[in-house]
Amino acid sequence: MSKLMQRLLLLVILFLSKIALCPAIENESIQPSLRTGFYLQSFPDITLTDMEVALRFWTEEVGKQVGIDASVIIYKNLETMRTDFYQGKINFIVASPLVITKNFDQEQLADGYKIVLYGSSADKLLVLSRKESQLDDFKKVHNKRLSLLANEPISKLYAELLSLKNFGKKISQIFNKINYVKNSNLLIYQLFFKDTDIIFVYQAAYNIAKELNPQIGLQTQIIASLSDIPRGLGYFHRREDPVFREKVLSEVEKLGEHIRGQQLLALFSADKIKRSTILDLKTTQQLMQDYQRYAKP
Repeated sequence: MSKLMQRLLLLVILFLSKIALCPAIENESIQPSLRTGFYLQSFPDITLTDMEVALRFWTEEVGKQVGIDASVIIYKNLETMRTDFYQGKINFIVASPLVITKNFDQEQLADGYKIVLYGSSADKLLVLSRKESQLDDFKKVHNKRLSLLANEPISKLYAELLSLKNFGKKISQIFNKINYVKNSNLLIYQLFFKDTDIIFVYQAAYNIAKELNPQIGLQTQIIASLSDIPRGLGYFHRREDPVFREKVLSEVEKLGEHIRGQQLLALFSADKIKRSTILDLKTTQQLMQDYQRYAKP
């Protein structure tokens, strides 16, 4: 081979090597980002405006403070959120534990975070009646009025389970009327003003209502409860870089140290945010299994 041909061949090799290296160099310069998908219907006590405006603003502001590129998409359609998560448009999901348990492959989930309310990362779902009604046991609710939180599937599932356990029938066959209410405060006041007979509400919301109006605590009673229910959980997709995941979670746990972070926590009435694992879905998984057992024909 002539020296001219050798030089030409060397130039071609160097040119091809440069082309091959360019994508790698570009990829190295791309910084990872936190792309969060919130499922709107998992948070009935937070308004759409707060979700779309405040949540997006505070998330991006907090991200800037800690040096993490962060963005938020609010989803009304669960299937779209699920598709975007698996295709990489978002890499972090936030929803109720039942939504996550039923709709996402847990093998694809990695550690994330959960909200801490009143010092606890799990809430208790309460079944309430008025004391004067003498409905002190779920066995006595036949032909009564039931009110549930709209877009809160755990309350509905627990109501169905109690109905099946006590009557062998669905709630639609037991209650005379079923109302769906848009937030916990309205739900509690429906019971207080005798517009319904039975409600399912979380203890954190019940405690706030009692603080604001002590008569609520004096005139209502708990007839059943379900413990250890996280109100909101977030998980990374497992494909996300573990180093980046750890960086995000470390910063999230320090949200309360920043003014912007405190304002973001206030949106959820949260004390703080702490790390979550797949084990946080255990109570919800057990609820589903219990329901399926009693629902069998």
